[in-house]
Amino acid sequence: MTELLEEKGIKVMHLELPDDVSGLTCMIERDSVASVPVIVVNSRHSIERRRLTLLHELAHRLVKASDIDEEKAANRFASAFLMPALHLREQVGKDRAGFGVAELMVTKRLYAVSAAALLVRLRDLGIITQQTLAYAFQTFGRTWRKTEPQPITTTDALPRETPQRFQRLCYRALAEGLITISKASELLQKPVAAIDKEMRGAAVEDRS
Repeated sequence: MTELLEEKGIKVMHLELPDDVSGLTCMIERDSVASVPVIVVNSRHSIERRRLTLLHELAHRLVKASDIDEEKAANRFASAFLMPALHLREQVGKDRAGFGVAELMVTKRLYAVSAAALLVRLRDLGIITQQTLAYAFQTFGRTWRKTEPQPITTTDALPRETPQRFQRLCYRALAEGLITISKASELLQKPVAAIDKEMRGAAVEDRS
């Protein structure tokens, strides 16, 4: 999601925010240049939660109406984007009496979403009832709103949701001689020696 938003011209930033703040969106004003839309996500939150936040904040940029609850609409937009109704029903069925934890873990990783978000999406689509959702949050999923079960880690072959575009542009500018290596060091906040090593491919060789 981060890659997609960046490619569409939306800047993504990771900042350490209070635990009760998932993210925000704003426009950055620049002198003599067009304003840039920015989405900020809480770097302390899980990858699953950050993905939902990215789309929640995107919805705030796209959905403008006076007769709806914008927070609920943004949550529904994000869930629908990450867990399309047709595909989810094909994976789990159209009407379920309940779910085992093992199946929920496999399914949440299929969509790279939080277990709590998956349960709510199943309820919203009528795949499970409100009573089933309440039972899940009262029993095996009682801690899932605060602590992600079996979270995605940076070692997984799954989305990591870290901004990459700025880094790529810096390396491109350096390779084409548009900036100096000291400027690249300043922009990327990396030592000159580390950047020099990466540009020569030494870092890749070290990992091989």
